Amino acid sequence: MEEIHVIPTSDGEMGVVVDHPDGGDPHPVVLFFHHGPGLDEGSKEAIRRIADAGYYVMAPDRYHRFGQFLVIDMRAAMAPGADPSERDRVMGILNGTTDEHVERDVQAVLDYVKTDSAAREGPMGCIGYCIGARSVLRTIGAHPDQFNVGVLLHPSYCVTDDADSPHHVVENYHGLLYVGIGAEDRMQSAEMNKPLIDAVGALGDQGVAEIHEGANHGFAVPGSAYHEQAASRSYQRALEMFAAGLAR
Repeated sequence: MEEIHVIPTSDGEMGVVVDHPDGGDPHPVVLFFHHGPGLDEGSKEAIRRIADAGYYVMAPDRYHRFGQFLVIDMRAAMAPGADPSERDRVMGILNGTTDEHVERDVQAVLDYVKTDSAAREGPMGCIGYCIGARSVLRTIGAHPDQFNVGVLLHPSYCVTDDADSPHHVVENYHGLLYVGIGAEDRMQSAEMNKPLIDAVGALGDQGVAEIHEGANHGFAVPGSAYHEQAASRSYQRALEMFAAGLAR
């Protein structure tokens, strides 16, 4: 049951997509961080896939400070010969949504789910695609007692040269963590993500990092880059971890 809600945040109203099975007992909560292009139809299909497995999935609109449910054609904006003003506009949206903004949005989400009888109290999971994977790491770092499972698919900007690079949170995380990266990812390659992969591997049974042959960036979101085998494997792993980590 997909619904659109508008909830208050410290930076104004934010749209959220909520999906969960109809009826029954309250469902475990999974916070969904969409990919760079926005909360597009491919993202909504991915939300539905998780919700159909028995979860209350809530996806905040990352770019709400710039407009309602913006969808960005990243390939067109970044293509050779693209209008420089459009490229600047897109980069302004991407860079203008900071980790601090996302954390304020997460706080608003956590307040909201307490009011929805369809959302079960207790441990939560979070899943993020592309830049949303960075938000997963920031969120489990800020709320380690709330989020028992983190899933990162074709992650972007999770490994940086900064002292507080998002991947550093992994070594102190006590929940379950899955990372899926496409072997053909040219935007954020496995090599670029090696410190993250190594950190997840060091978690032992708690962490799994997989590199999917033939898959490009965006493989888990239905659309032009979707890769059925890599996506199916990643969702299988994600749902296994949600089942294990979000059980009462």
